[in-house]
Amino acid sequence: MRSGTTRRLSLLAVTLTAVAAALALGVVPFQDWFEQSERTADLQAQVEEVEALNSVYEDRIDALNTDEEIERRARSDYNLVMPDEEAYAVLPPPRVEHPVPGIWPFGDWTG
Repeated sequence: MRSGTTRRLSLLAVTLTAVAAALALGVVPFQDWFEQSERTADLQAQVEEVEALNSVYEDRIDALNTDEEIERRARSDYNLVMPDEEAYAVLPPPRVEHPVPGIWPFGDWTG
């Protein structure tokens, strides 16, 4: 009878060791897989943002290759005009100082 109990304990020890090894070898890679999945999702979102930004830049590049955009930029950014046009600079009106009474609420109040 003693050999039957020893056999059962040995079988239990081997089973527990196998389960512990399976958990140790299976849980860690499973956690790594979850972390990699999250990282992949984050990187995919970043790639989509960069692709959207690249699309905007490509649209701007395409617009810069048109005569209308070149003329618009020359006029707005560099104040250039066509040879038969005249350029005028319109200055803002001079600043007028309005007299303000020296009483409260306009002046110093020491009440």
